[in-house]
Amino acid sequence: MFIVAVLPLLLGLTAQVDLDEPFGRPTIVSTEVSLSATWRDLQLQLQSEQRIIAQCRADPQFCTSPAALQFLAIVNAGDQYDGLARIGHINLAVNLAIRSVRASAVQTAWTSPLDALAAGFGDCKQFALLKYAALADAGFVQNDLRLVVVRIKALKNEPHAMIAVRNQARWSILDSRSSAIVESSKLLDYYEPEFTLDHRGVRQFIQTSSPVVALR
Repeated sequence: MFIVAVLPLLLGLTAQVDLDEPFGRPTIVSTEVSLSATWRDLQLQLQSEQRIIAQCRADPQFCTSPAALQFLAIVNAGDQYDGLARIGHINLAVNLAIRSVRASAVQTAWTSPLDALAAGFGDCKQFALLKYAALADAGFVQNDLRLVVVRIKALKNEPHAMIAVRNQARWSILDSRSSAIVESSKLLDYYEPEFTLDHRGVRQFIQTSSPVVALR
């Protein structure tokens, strides 16, 4: 506990440390300007799309957004289930909804969930944000959802975006590369956590070594 308490001081940071995070690692408010600005813009887009989705849910017959209807179908895929089963069905529905492309093959910026569905393809960023929005729409509370940016150790520390969702006090990871749901603490041999993006903004996992790599 002493090490956790003094780390923010050693890093020259004064933000409050949050210990209740995925991977069992503490986080602090991030000073990464570009990613924070991108996340603020995406949050505004999410709010705008929530209104479109609500209108289509209320009256599907007059919905003018095929992407919103597809989004509702993703959320509804988990309606008959609870807990991890519900998470799993939504996760699978998103994985099947858009075609996966590597960022190196097709340059993709962060895009909103409805834009991703309309395009029909995306990389890890599109999958992660779509899952974040779908789980929130399905009723999972904000404090139990994180969009996490990690580095993949086996791929020369390539940055990667995923979702962490908390169920029964345990954080599980949803990855576009697999439909498996794995507890975050079991993945530290494969991933190095970098950032969380959620309703609080962008937070950074406290690192003791290695440079920070932002996923822009």
